[in-house]
Amino acid sequence: MKICLGTRRVKLIACIAIAMFVSRNSKAQDSLRLSLNEVLEIALSDNPTIQVADQEIELKRYVKKETIAGLFPDISASGVMQDALKLQSMKMGMEDQEPMIIKMGQKYTMNATFNLSLPLVAPQLWKTIKLNQKDVELAMEVARSSKIDMVNQVKNAYYSLLLAKDAYKALSASYKTAEMNAQFVTSNYEQGLASEYDKLVADVQFRNIKPQMVNGENAVKLAILNLKVLMGVDVNQPIIFTGELDNYETEMLSDYMYLKNDTSLVDNSVIKQFDIQAEQIRESEKINKMGYVPTLALGLNYGWQAMHKDLRMKNYDWFPGSVLSFSLSVPIFDGGKKYYKTKQNNISYGNLLLQRENTVRQLELSVQNSLDNISTAIEQVTSNKESVIQADKAYSISQKRYAVGSGTLLEMNTSETALTQARLQYAQSIYDYLAAKANLEATLGRPVTQYGNSDN
Repeated sequence: MKICLGTRRVKLIACIAIAMFVSRNSKAQDSLRLSLNEVLEIALSDNPTIQVADQEIELKRYVKKETIAGLFPDISASGVMQDALKLQSMKMGMEDQEPMIIKMGQKYTMNATFNLSLPLVAPQLWKTIKLNQKDVELAMEVARSSKIDMVNQVKNAYYSLLLAKDAYKALSASYKTAEMNAQFVTSNYEQGLASEYDKLVADVQFRNIKPQMVNGENAVKLAILNLKVLMGVDVNQPIIFTGELDNYETEMLSDYMYLKNDTSLVDNSVIKQFDIQAEQIRESEKINKMGYVPTLALGLNYGWQAMHKDLRMKNYDWFPGSVLSFSLSVPIFDGGKKYYKTKQNNISYGNLLLQRENTVRQLELSVQNSLDNISTAIEQVTSNKESVIQADKAYSISQKRYAVGSGTLLEMNTSETALTQARLQYAQSIYDYLAAKANLEATLGRPVTQYGNSDN
């Protein structure tokens, strides 16, 4: 599966399909290795939420095309056969003569007609097309919002997995250290160089770490399953997610300065949706006002008619006829419907502006909170990294002191616990930075196309 590394979306999906096929036909197989960018590409392609959003865009486009179709001629054909069960009769005659009863028509009447209608002046229809275009734009923005949210979810899930891995590694190191300490103390106890109390304490500490190891392993498995679900792939598909939390440390300061200097909400999806909805209300009001404008339509009717006493159509004489018409409709009075509709639109527009203003304030607060969290996390990373170095040195000294008999087991255990905690805090601070950065990018509405362009 090494050929899958560094590929684009189509190749990634193909690689997954190949890997799934191999998993069904082979007992031994290589796992697919994916970086964060590759995971994002797959999620933005295969996740059902994204697919539904894309289908919604297509739906709105078809609605727009349906409205545009109203501008084209409407052509239809019809045919009618009438069987007169009893012919219409009437009396006719001169003043000085006896009236005669005359039957009108024939028993069978055939009509074949072609009809054409075309709107010539239809202001409401023209404005409706513009409104439909706004529906398409809103659907596209909603789809973009879904992609931004998906990127944020996938990133947080990916970072959570890296954090779980680092926590598990720290616990594994602590477990191995506790095991070596227990063996060392047991050996000294057997030689009479350590007390039974030290032996029991070392053994208890060693055994107490085992449940934490199991919990850490389960946390890694759960994080992997969660990430696969977000990607929209089979949870049984063997995938190795590459990357380490400490790999992101070098880019923290440069990213922070970039993000700090670019906190504009101009690309925020929620704000964009508010703006599009405001335009929709304005277009709806224009459509309402166009209801005061007369409409004009063209109609054309062309047909043939034949009448006969029987159904022998070969003997029929068909007589053509055609009619050209113009239909003018002038609105005069509707009981105030359009007036009240205008009032409704004005209220809706005002409410939308108030909601937008309140949302902007909340988003500005969210941006500032994310920047503060990023700044705090950067400081914590620097401090915690130094703490790891110092804790590692302190533990090394405590080991040597205990080995020569000048230190206690409690001192060594305390320093070992402090080292484990320092490692966990260091990983946690990097995760806090990455999570805050991902949330900030989602709030600012960074273009989704920037994700997944790297082959790393």
